[in-house]
Amino acid sequence: MRHATQTAAISSPAAVIRDTLLAATRLPEWNPAFVNVAGPAVATVAAEYELETIRGLRGSLAYTRIDAEQITMTWRVPLLSETGTWLIEEHGPARTQVTHTVERHGPLAAAISHTLATLPRLRLDRLAVRTEDRSAE
Repeated sequence: MRHATQTAAISSPAAVIRDTLLAATRLPEWNPAFVNVAGPAVATVAAEYELETIRGLRGSLAYTRIDAEQITMTWRVPLLSETGTWLIEEHGPARTQVTHTVERHGPLAAAISHTLATLPRLRLDRLAVRTEDRSAE
């Protein structure tokens, strides 16, 4: 197992951040590792999504926890599984602290372990851009 965690203050309401994280089929719009996510429009813990990643790897994505303070999703492709946890803490009407933890398992996780330390910050930055754009609408 390999894991990394980062925290960021994002200038968006917690509801916008949650909505963005739960829009599974739109994840490829701000997470370039995902080429396509297909499945139900409304995310639930019971739903499973078909996933295509860069380099043509195919697998699945599922939410394992959805509540006001935490969203956890797991995705799997051959030789790699990843669990991403997002802790969401609102600090005002348009300011939210988000902590993102990434945990990876499998032979491919070992091969790309050099990318893990900076991955949570990269995703938090992309989430901030995505949600701040939506908050301005």
